Amino acid sequence: MIQPLKVFRTKNGELGFDWDDGTRSVFKLRDLRLACPCALCVDENTGERLLDPRTVPEDIRVESIQSIGRYAVGIFWSDGHRTGIYPYDLLKHLTDKT
Repeated sequence: MIQPLKVFRTKNGELGFDWDDGTRSVFKLRDLRLACPCALCVDENTGERLLDPRTVPEDIRVESIQSIGRYAVGIFWSDGHRTGIYPYDLLKHLTDKT
């Protein structure tokens, strides 16, 4: 299971993760917010995206990040969204897609 060695913010305000496999992921905040996998953002049965991208501000910010066990981070967003749990394997997968 992939684990972050370090979570950081870049000078450009992006959110980054240094992984224990020697790789690095860096995310634009809005892209990460739009990728939220929670049940409010994605239909649990169909996988259909429920989050309307027009409702996410271009200048969205991370208010806080918390570790969720050894498998994920929870991100509290400036738009009030608080239920997003981002598993580490999802974050790594998002990086590998780019």
